Amino acid sequence: MAQKDEIIINCGNSHVSANVFSLSSGGLTLKASGLETLHHDLTKEEAWLDSLVEGLEKLVAKMSLKGEVRFIFPGNLLLTKTIRVPHVDPEKQRKIVAFELSQKMPFPLSDLIWDYQIIDDDGVEEEVLAFAVKPEVAESFSEKMVGIGLIPKQITPAQVLDYSAIRGQLGDVDDQSEVLAINIGAKSTNLLFISPTGFLIRTINIGGNALSQNISDALGITFEKSEKLKKGYFSQEISLTEDDPSVGVIQNASNQFLARASQEITRSIVTYKRLKKGKSPQKIYLTGRGALLPNLPQYLLESQQLQVEYFDPLLSISVGDAVKEKVKPLLPFMTSEAVGLARASFNSTSENLSSTINLLPSSKLKSLGLKQKLPILVLAAFLFSILPLASIINDNNFQSSVVTQKADLEDEIADLDDDLTKLKVLHDELLFSQDLVSKIISSQIPFTEQFKTSWIIQDIINFIQGIMSQQDIGDIWLDTFSLKKSSSNNPYSKTKPDLHDFTLTITGRYLVRADSDIKKESVRDNLIELDRAKKENLTAYLNNIPYIYKIHQKTFSIEGKGDLFRRNFSHFEYIIYLNVK
Repeated sequence: MAQKDEIIINCGNSHVSANVFSLSSGGLTLKASGLETLHHDLTKEEAWLDSLVEGLEKLVAKMSLKGEVRFIFPGNLLLTKTIRVPHVDPEKQRKIVAFELSQKMPFPLSDLIWDYQIIDDDGVEEEVLAFAVKPEVAESFSEKMVGIGLIPKQITPAQVLDYSAIRGQLGDVDDQSEVLAINIGAKSTNLLFISPTGFLIRTINIGGNALSQNISDALGITFEKSEKLKKGYFSQEISLTEDDPSVGVIQNASNQFLARASQEITRSIVTYKRLKKGKSPQKIYLTGRGALLPNLPQYLLESQQLQVEYFDPLLSISVGDAVKEKVKPLLPFMTSEAVGLARASFNSTSENLSSTINLLPSSKLKSLGLKQKLPILVLAAFLFSILPLASIINDNNFQSSVVTQKADLEDEIADLDDDLTKLKVLHDELLFSQDLVSKIISSQIPFTEQFKTSWIIQDIINFIQGIMSQQDIGDIWLDTFSLKKSSSNNPYSKTKPDLHDFTLTITGRYLVRADSDIKKESVRDNLIELDRAKKENLTAYLNNIPYIYKIHQKTFSIEGKGDLFRRNFSHFEYIIYLNVK
């Protein structure tokens, strides 16, 4: 027998989506789906809830939503902590987690609504991901939802749900694989490392809002206008000519966003490899509406040297006929978290899926259920009291209402004519302002280009310095670091000579430590093998640095400048072409 439908609402920072799921013998089905953009200043968190209510009211009307609902909360509304506890019996687990968590949270646990989930278990220790919310936040949210006819039965964080969606789709086929899922949201990006024993989450403070803010700063427009320009341009709803200065600004902002995100992803992968003793992801899945940014998959493929593909959470479920065609192209990028929650709620997947977190207390659920019934009881009493009025309604009332409506419409038409005249004047002023802004931006482009190049070069220097801390290289020092602008006849340059390509030359030496247990006659061979490994590790590290277009030349000396067989060190020289565009 089919189970009751589940209504799942994902409360994002920039949009809200509603999805209705059902489960039958044929599997999980998405029966209905809707999306509303939130219209508020995304930099002001206090405006989010009122904007969310407005968006939900529209979805409730369009999709006829009512009853119990599972809500997904954005991470910025929650407190998040990761702790490690001993592996114990389930009945003792919560007490141990509560004790450890009380030492980490900035507020007493008694003042918070909290829950947790086991994200990794090696049989000795368990890694626990805990979330907490202030009661006033959850209660205020719940009161608003009840006011529009939606009864919360669960509030769960968004960060953990992609795991259920991905693991539920991959099943046992890829149980031994290491996968990285990247969910790009408005305010932040969630990096979900999935391993055979569980998963690890890292949140980086780079989201779609950062790209919008860069465009806003460069064009001198409000954040809301830059957000509309960004979405319209990348979705091709807004057409800009090639000589429009806004095109260059948007492309530069996009390239900066890609570079920053890639750097943070690289650092996170390095940290993950250290924690997992050398294991690293073999594939990257992209999800979230921010993943629609053009060139993102190709950029990550080149910078991370990993297979990159979009994750489609709908491949293993059915999509109902009631889902509108215009919504379907967006579904793979907006439903992964909802599908993950639906799978866990129906418990229709393998035992590998953990139970979901609920940050809504049971006492609140009971009170909300009673409040939901009160409007129905009041309405029923009212309808019963006015039943006798039906027999005394006169047909003349209808004619009178028509005359009144006609007069009102004529007044509205006159007001609209006045408004149209004013709008024409404002339109002329807007055209003048746009022309002025374009000229100002054009004059500032050389300065912004120079600033961007300086920032990138500083970042490259930081990466080069990072060689010192690499355990698989070690005992290394740099003798020279030379950075010169490339000449115009550089055959490897992909851009015009005036676009700031550089040639980087670094030289230095590294020490090769022979194994202490090697026989004397084998020391020479051992030094050669260790020297070869260091060369490969050093070259691999340099190849992974962003902005490196090509290692043009690399030279290693074990004699002359180096002295491998007597003083155990080698000399190296790299000539590297950089592309900072």
